[in-house]
Amino acid sequence: SWHYLLATATVNETMTKLNERLKMEAQFSENRIHGHALPTQSIKRQGCKVWFRRYVTVVIGVAIVLVLCIHWHLVIIHTRDYVQPHDLFLSSFSESSRLGANGRSEDEEWQRSFAQQPNDEVDPYILSPICGGCSRSFFDSRHCFTIMKRDMRKDKTSPGGKLSLLDEAKKLGKESKTCELCDPIHCWKHYFNNSTQNYGSGHKSKYWRFDRCQPKFTNPTTFTLSSIPSELRIPPSRFQDIGTYFEEKHDLAKATNSGMDYLLEYNPGLVAIPLKMKQFLPKQAVYLLSLRVTPANNCFPAKVYTDLPKEVWKSVYHTSTNHLGLALLDEKYQMIPGYDVVIELDVPIDLRRSLESKRGGGHFEAVSPTFMDYRLFVLNNEIVLHINAVTVIVTRLSLRAKGFGDDIAYNKDTDTCVAVAEEAGEMGNWEKPCRLDNLYGGDNLQVSMMRQFNTIWSGGAFGKNYALFGVPNATHPESPDSMYAELDIFPHQVQQILPDEHTRLSKHQVFERIWKVGTRKSRNFNIDRVNMRSVKEVGNATKSGNMPLPSFFTVDAHEDWFPGKEAPFKEAAHGGACCVSFSVDELTLHGAKDNHHEPLLVGLGHTKVTWKPWYGKERVPQEKKDRLPHTHYVSLFYAFDPYPPFQIRARSGYFCLGHAPLTTGNELPSSEGGIFNPHSILTRNRNLQQNNETFNCPQISFVSSFIENAGDASKTVIGYGLNDCTGRLVEVEKSEIVRLLYPDPMDMIFDKK
Repeated sequence: SWHYLLATATVNETMTKLNERLKMEAQFSENRIHGHALPTQSIKRQGCKVWFRRYVTVVIGVAIVLVLCIHWHLVIIHTRDYVQPHDLFLSSFSESSRLGANGRSEDEEWQRSFAQQPNDEVDPYILSPICGGCSRSFFDSRHCFTIMKRDMRKDKTSPGGKLSLLDEAKKLGKESKTCELCDPIHCWKHYFNNSTQNYGSGHKSKYWRFDRCQPKFTNPTTFTLSSIPSELRIPPSRFQDIGTYFEEKHDLAKATNSGMDYLLEYNPGLVAIPLKMKQFLPKQAVYLLSLRVTPANNCFPAKVYTDLPKEVWKSVYHTSTNHLGLALLDEKYQMIPGYDVVIELDVPIDLRRSLESKRGGGHFEAVSPTFMDYRLFVLNNEIVLHINAVTVIVTRLSLRAKGFGDDIAYNKDTDTCVAVAEEAGEMGNWEKPCRLDNLYGGDNLQVSMMRQFNTIWSGGAFGKNYALFGVPNATHPESPDSMYAELDIFPHQVQQILPDEHTRLSKHQVFERIWKVGTRKSRNFNIDRVNMRSVKEVGNATKSGNMPLPSFFTVDAHEDWFPGKEAPFKEAAHGGACCVSFSVDELTLHGAKDNHHEPLLVGLGHTKVTWKPWYGKERVPQEKKDRLPHTHYVSLFYAFDPYPPFQIRARSGYFCLGHAPLTTGNELPSSEGGIFNPHSILTRNRNLQQNNETFNCPQISFVSSFIENAGDASKTVIGYGLNDCTGRLVEVEKSEIVRLLYPDPMDMIFDKK
């Protein structure tokens, strides 16, 4: 940096002048000692001696400060995007996490991994005289709670003495409009349409546990892909020595220059099958399910992974194997036997990153996957496959079952994707359908990829987990829906797109978008063939205004937990899944509350405690790390207008989604549908934790689908992954979601006592 060079040159020049001056002063002193006559010029310089020393001191000080500032600037600018490990699967999959999820030593992590279990007997919420809206409100860019604490320190030395926290809250609420919820009476009026009826000074606000305010659900379903060969399953007998199992698999992969040869399935995507495809499928097929199929997992206690040798640990997490699992489901979310498959996507279309070592020798080397999570959407009666790659890429899929229609004509008219990719060559462009070969599961379910992937660059490089949705044309209902990509939730950013059309970028343009300071200035990945196909955008992305406060508050906002600026979860929630339409009648809770005069779209997002550099620092007290463990997820509902700028109208408080139930033997309890998955029990190795409290839900509840029930518009279906280990679907009534978005204040906000 030229700033750094300038500052360094200034210091060097000043030090040179100082050395010259010191030599002159030494000569001056020696002449005085020996009685030599001093030149007139030397006498004049003696008079400037004090002034010159002060000048030099000031210049050196300024130069040093400048150098330090430039160093700090460089640290902030060049590391702010890179100090956190690459969030490929989880922060705990990163180099820093070898200390454990909380930065503990391995022995401490092991001792705590099973010791802290959630307690269902505890109260569902805690109370405070301070309104939750106060803890999460702002005065300009400062938290209202932070201002209260500052005023408490000031008032401590005032003649009137120190005020209580409640007194400071009342005082601030009366002085500031944006902090008025800090005043309990203003808080009451906010939730009761400006009325003080039934208000009493003894009323307290509720702060809910994450595991006691989630939506009530029915028909929970667990999934196991029968198409995955049994020899690629982790044997339950190896759960107790899983570290040794991982090392054995790594040694085998290294010897055969391949990937880790075991698989798990999780993060379910779900769509209702479009009517035009049903004629080519079994009549009981209602839904299409997608699953991520990969060796990467977070099933076991953190100590298992931190104990692994580094190269084994990297091979577990940075695995190139990420397959697409697909299955047909009936109306009860049960898999239709013989119609689930596993598809390898990146190899047939020549997009996979090489396993060859960059150092030569051809030995196995862990690499990041080309594709990661898979999601499904239906836009204009077409199934759209969404994948997280460098950023989000999309294509369309078509389904048919063997024996439904003319199989010979299908095979003749639709070439394999391998052949189509070879024909396309280095440019990787094709716009015609190709059939994907199933890696596992036979050929009963046949899947076609309708064209090469296109890339959504609207959210910038390294965007992921966008939600895709359509909005009907208000003036021409018979026209196709306008299609949108939801890039972020808070703030709500939405871009209209034409996913089947693209503009061509050069390789240099792709490189300029992807390259990070400090990384190699060369790149040669086949996935850039897709990155060069930029999805066409219509206009600019919209960005809605201020976000509403949560509809209820959770324990993290309590003054004894993480109030104000200490809030642990990222405010900028992310997808999640979207969108389900709610009519005006559906938004009116039991006909007793007028929530909105227009329909709304509802989505389901997540946020998490992000990894911070101090987790890896020994000087940071262990108590602080234990109190705020990173990479712990919570979810929330949000509702917005179904037209630009898609203003957010409501959002719920945080909640977590639960574990699959404990099983007896290899049988699911009657309360759980689907197929027994032995990995389900493993998710209890890691529970959500905050403030040294353990909650009865996974550390990671990763929502990957949210749709309307295909046969009952009053119900929705949520699909979520549990700790990157297994997947689950649950059914939730729309009225239950409305209850959380627009709660009865005496139910969710204030204590009746």
